[in-house]
Amino acid sequence: MFQFLRINKLNVSISKNFKVRLFIGVLLLIFFILTKPRNLFDTPYSTILTDKESVLLGAQIADDGQWRFPPGDSIPFKFKKSLLLFEDEYFYWHPGINPVSIGRAIVQNIKEKKQVSGGSTITMQVIRLSKPAKRNVFNKIKEIYLAVRLEFFIDKDSILSLYVAEAPFGGNIVGLEAAAWRYFNRPSFELTWAEAALLSVLPNAPAMVHPGKNRQQLLEKRNRLLQKLYQKQVIDLITYQLSLAEPLPEKPFPIPQKATHLLNTMLKEHRGKRIETTIDHRLQQLADNVINRHADRLKQNQIHNAAAIIVSVETGHVLAYIGNSRGEDITKGHQVDIIRASRSSGSVLKPILYAKSLQEGIILPKTLLPDVPTYYRNFTPQNYQRRFDGAVFADEALSRSLNVPFVRLLNEYGGDIFLNDLQKMGFTTVNKPYSHYGLSLILGGSEVTLWDLAGCYASLARILNNFVEKGSVYFDNDFKKLTFFPQKYDKKIKQQFNPFILSASAIYFTLKALTNVQRPPEELGWENFSSSRQIAWKTGTSYGFRDAWSIGITPEYVVAVWVGNATGEGHPAIIGGTTAAPIMFELFNLLPPTSKFLVPYDDFLEITVCKKSGFRNSEYCEDVDTVYIPVTVKQTGACPYHYLIHLTKDGLHQTRIDCEPSGELNSEKRFVLPPVIEWYYKQLHPEYKSLPPFKQGCQSSELFAPMDFIYPPPGTTVYVPIGLDGNLSRIVLKAVHRNLQATLHWHFNNEYFGDTNSLHQIEVLPVTGINYITIVDDLGNRLTKSFMCVGE
Repeated sequence: MFQFLRINKLNVSISKNFKVRLFIGVLLLIFFILTKPRNLFDTPYSTILTDKESVLLGAQIADDGQWRFPPGDSIPFKFKKSLLLFEDEYFYWHPGINPVSIGRAIVQNIKEKKQVSGGSTITMQVIRLSKPAKRNVFNKIKEIYLAVRLEFFIDKDSILSLYVAEAPFGGNIVGLEAAAWRYFNRPSFELTWAEAALLSVLPNAPAMVHPGKNRQQLLEKRNRLLQKLYQKQVIDLITYQLSLAEPLPEKPFPIPQKATHLLNTMLKEHRGKRIETTIDHRLQQLADNVINRHADRLKQNQIHNAAAIIVSVETGHVLAYIGNSRGEDITKGHQVDIIRASRSSGSVLKPILYAKSLQEGIILPKTLLPDVPTYYRNFTPQNYQRRFDGAVFADEALSRSLNVPFVRLLNEYGGDIFLNDLQKMGFTTVNKPYSHYGLSLILGGSEVTLWDLAGCYASLARILNNFVEKGSVYFDNDFKKLTFFPQKYDKKIKQQFNPFILSASAIYFTLKALTNVQRPPEELGWENFSSSRQIAWKTGTSYGFRDAWSIGITPEYVVAVWVGNATGEGHPAIIGGTTAAPIMFELFNLLPPTSKFLVPYDDFLEITVCKKSGFRNSEYCEDVDTVYIPVTVKQTGACPYHYLIHLTKDGLHQTRIDCEPSGELNSEKRFVLPPVIEWYYKQLHPEYKSLPPFKQGCQSSELFAPMDFIYPPPGTTVYVPIGLDGNLSRIVLKAVHRNLQATLHWHFNNEYFGDTNSLHQIEVLPVTGINYITIVDDLGNRLTKSFMCVGE
């Protein structure tokens, strides 16, 4: 009985002890689970910039001064095999600790009476790297516990990746990838067996054994590992012998810096990250060489900076980004990323105005545009060559980049409308009201960036390509910003039949005109070679010769170049056609062959035009041509320069029908320009036939007036500076006559002022308010006008 009670009491005691142990065990398990390791490493990483093939373009050291690259998504095979064989051969088999290794280490330490081995696994080393502590028994036990806990929550490959990313490799080099670049100047996946073995032994004692110190010990350690790799049949005999012959690295290499300005741009939003871009490292290097070779030549002429960007039209991906030429002198602005800097646009916006004017029907491709002296308040545009053509075809005005026709065209199109168009097209720096720019907007009065410029022209080429290739429709993502990052495109892109910004035909005619721009001397005769590529291109030179631009477009690529001084200092040699254009064409030669622009026939309208004027033909046009124009142009005016002219029988005088006997009237269809346009036009066109004078007493009307005023222009108020005496300054009145030999008699404010021959200019002293001018030619033809004069 008593025996039964003792046994029963004992069972109760055992049951209670079991429950207590179970309870404690559950608490420990809960604690173990709740203390899941988080943020094992809170160290800053270097900012890493790679190309589309993960090739290193550049890096910025981490904020703590360490070269510590962000962890990669895989570990190179050679390094992994070498590391495991050297550090932890049974890594994939143990639970975070290796009892055999620990026991062996204890025995060795007792024999040597000092610590010669730690028996640490890679998992334990990860714990030690994440929580550095003094090496003692207590911390070793803590390290073992944390290693087992880490293994419970994180898979083996992740632990190994942490070690590879955080292991010290000597000096301020942390992690395999940084070590591979610093010691061997290449990515870890390209390491040889000897190099992988060397890096595998470095973390074991990075402060004592690394390249530059204790080289013999390092060599012996590496070779022992290579021997082990051979013995384990990881490498063959030939590989083993060749690996033993490889020398140790002499000193760390500098980290590649192939895209310094791009890296600095990325630091603003992606600091401490690995940034994979769309850059092509081969093209980047070649383009950088081109830029700096030209920059070395240009700096002899006090031109210190150059930049370029190469873009894929189809994707909008940036393939090469040279933010500035190389240089150590910070006073020359080499640190400035010119691609993102706002600079005066020069003439590079003219193609956009041309395309918009085509689309709106203001001009046709061969419309004659006036190119004559033009005056606005405080603004008198001049062509680069300081001469006037009188009239020039619109596409020729674009290809020759004439200033006067485009200023007049902007005035007709509407400056506010054009400014709004530019903002829609992504020109972020054109952000002031039109009153700030005025008509100089089209000649460089605004600032643009190389980034926005390349993005806009790439989008225009993309619109044209997609319209022709994808069913004559427009896509809502055709016009988009450039990007460095690979994108996944939605196949369900919205389609529409009306263009968002510019029609395919307007873009086509614009690019066609730009292919006729005369190339630099070294490119002359390009069309005679079958290997030559068709490039639509435009240059620009800002006021004061501060900025030289050149942008080229093909169906596949856009290349944009800027040359000048980042400090803003001008120089007469900073001209788009002679400094930026040669660089642009050489950069194109780095690219694969390109095609010609496709013709958007579905966006064309067929009409007949006058050959001489480019306008729709009228009943008086004799020489007509059938051409295509944008389909959006439904109605444009008939030719204003062709008339039915009545002449005397001998053709020497103009006359009226009622002035000539029956059968003796000679009527002709003639191309007649206004007097001012004609005066300049016929100097360059000897085939042009001026109208003969009217027969005495048979004047018809003022329709074909023989003369006209150049200055002051009609309908304007003249603002004249006030001199030191408080009176208005003198002004020069200008006029032209169809007859180059005519004499004009000038009367100003009812006073006779004198005569002029050939060049009709006369200086007068105006009065505030209304002034009157009268000119009379030898035949008695009279022309009078008045103008308002205001002092300022």
